Amino acid sequence: MYFLWLAAALICFAYYILCASYAGIGSSFIFIWLIGGIFFSVVFGVRFAHVRGIISVSHKISTAFAAVMIIGVILFVILECLVISGMTENTDEDCRYVIVLGCQIRGDRITRSLRKRLDKAYDYGKKHEDAVIIVSGGKGNGENTTEAEAMFNYLVEKGISPERIIQEDKSYNTDQNMRYSAKLMDDTTAKTAIVTSNFHVYRAKKLAAAKGITNTYGIAAGSDKVLITNYMVREAIGILKDFICHNF
Repeated sequence: MYFLWLAAALICFAYYILCASYAGIGSSFIFIWLIGGIFFSVVFGVRFAHVRGIISVSHKISTAFAAVMIIGVILFVILECLVISGMTENTDEDCRYVIVLGCQIRGDRITRSLRKRLDKAYDYGKKHEDAVIIVSGGKGNGENTTEAEAMFNYLVEKGISPERIIQEDKSYNTDQNMRYSAKLMDDTTAKTAIVTSNFHVYRAKKLAAAKGITNTYGIAAGSDKVLITNYMVREAIGILKDFICHNF
């Protein structure tokens, strides 16, 4: 049974290597898989040594550890169910506003993840020509311009009228995306579509509601097939963090 810990460690290490080779060692949050691999390796080592009689672990410690792990697994499953609940949303409601959430750009270059979001926003905007589009995202490390400006330029180049687009260029996270976007809206109770990556829809809508944007519909953009597992784990932690911090 304790070899399950070794299997978990090997899976974590293998996925870390895959993500690092695919997207670079500095790719967002992949370090968690390295930490997971180390953690499961240590647990396996302790269990192996205990079973072989090399060391002794008290029953109380074993029971407490098992209880913590069971609670952790249950919590993780619940959080992932919430993430999954928003992953297929793709509204065709006639919304007054469309909020497009930014993500990292490299220099001036739109990344694949952001392009997927913008293409979804473009498709919706062409079909619903009266919708006001709010592109939301500030300027982060390694970015030559704000994400909002990069998104604005991309949509204009594809044919969206610049008069329809409002730039929100102060935010650095999803909570701020919603807070600052709400200030640009004449009516936060109007129908509003939120365009973001599929794994991010649930949390984005919850944060929007907390900022008074209460009538929301999700538009889920696709995610990278290699990194989607990493993103979903990160998002579960993000939901827990925002709940603890009372962001929704």
